[in-house]
Amino acid sequence: MSARKVSRDPYRVRRDPREVWVAVAVALAIVLVTAVAVWILAPSDDGPAPTITPSATSPVAPTATTTAPAGDGTTTTAPADGTDTTATTAG
Repeated sequence: MSARKVSRDPYRVRRDPREVWVAVAVALAIVLVTAVAVWILAPSDDGPAPTITPSATSPVAPTATTTAPAGDGTTTTAPADGTDTTATTAG
């Protein structure tokens, strides 16, 4: 009996060059199709972004308080409910 020859080099399959070129072409085609799809399906940047305005479901009237100059002693306050009454107090 003779001893088996043990090789430290792993077995390498010889690839057909045509098979390698086909694999490279398919990979390149996938990258190109993906890039074109992203470009076509991207949102357009034709104009300014739409402005979102809040809906006026519950309007709130602003309250205004005016204080007269010192020494007059009167204060005028507008109510929040929108009525047009004026309260004047003398102090």
